[in-house]
Amino acid sequence: MDKKEILEQNKKKNRNTLDEREQKIYNFSFGLGAVAVGVLCLIFSVYRAVHFQAFYEFVSIITAYLCTTFIYQFKNIRKIPYLIAGIATGVAAFACAVLFFMV
Repeated sequence: MDKKEILEQNKKKNRNTLDEREQKIYNFSFGLGAVAVGVLCLIFSVYRAVHFQAFYEFVSIITAYLCTTFIYQFKNIRKIPYLIAGIATGVAAFACAVLFFMV
């Protein structure tokens, strides 16, 4: 096989996968989206707090997001602080969700 045939076979095989640059952009976009969600939840929470209203749903959203990311990091990196943070934020997400439905 010559060089062109090898490259063509590789392109066909990897057509549905992302290259390293695309993966980096893909991952960064999710981080950027998470920041946008966090900022909006913060704005809505502050607004509700200023008007003496409960804002448990927004705290639940943010802590559930953090719980998911920490647990995923622990699963792949295996460092105990990620597990502790995941459990703590998971408990906070659950508690805020329960308070949202009770209040």
